[in-house]
Amino acid sequence: MTCVPYISLNIKELPVFQPNDYFFKNHKKEGEEEWVCYARVMRDIISEEGGYPLSDNVIEDKYEYKKLLFGKGK
Repeated sequence: MTCVPYISLNIKELPVFQPNDYFFKNHKKEGEEEWVCYARVMRDIISEEGGYPLSDNVIEDKYEYKKLLFGKGK
């Protein structure tokens, strides 16, 4: 980035988070494993802070899209 003039970069550094009992008591959904709860909440925080939209697409959707673009041989 420093080689290109007139470009700026904003970095938002989020604090390190260590999950605890309070976190799971207030955020865990019924029947949800702790690691799934942690991943879901962190994904929501990163999405919100970064301004990224959430998507429910799975990796298999990407493979199907690539097949449509590039054909079955690639």
